[in-house]
Amino acid sequence: MSRQISISYIWDKETFLKAAKSAYKHELKNSGKRYIGWLFIAMAQFGVVAEMKKGAVGLLLISSILLVYWYLLRWPLRKFIISKSFDKSPYANKKFNIKIYDDKIEINTESIKWDKISQVIFLESGFLLYTDQKSFFFPSGAFKDMEEKNKFAAMAKKRVKNYQISLTSSQTTF
Repeated sequence: MSRQISISYIWDKETFLKAAKSAYKHELKNSGKRYIGWLFIAMAQFGVVAEMKKGAVGLLLISSILLVYWYLLRWPLRKFIISKSFDKSPYANKKFNIKIYDDKIEINTESIKWDKISQVIFLESGFLLYTDQKSFFFPSGAFKDMEEKNKFAAMAKKRVKNYQISLTSSQTTF
């Protein structure tokens, strides 16, 4: 067995929101929902034409409201709802101690074999791990250094069939 990787962090609201936003961006980027904004833009264009030709402002008004929601209010509203769920969470402000071995990951007192992890997503802000029942977030800042982070990424890539990289900037590590 090679040397274990140990990380620990406090599951605070900032970490929770960072994980939620990263997961949301990843899911949106990889689904058909990302084209909804384009639909609202097209509706607005038809609304402008309808208003100019017939004086009908209904479509323009509806599409404008949808555009404002899609591009300006979607994340703030989601953040508000997610923040409320954090406040009710039994894990709020708890410390997570994680030990990563060649054959398993121990999170506090829970042990998860690598073959029980269905998906790992590497994000700029950390790693999302999914099992059948739970999901976990390992923030990038929780790793001791870049070497530990790279070692974990290599282990996850080797042991989990569904390993994805979801970077939003020009970062190409891993």
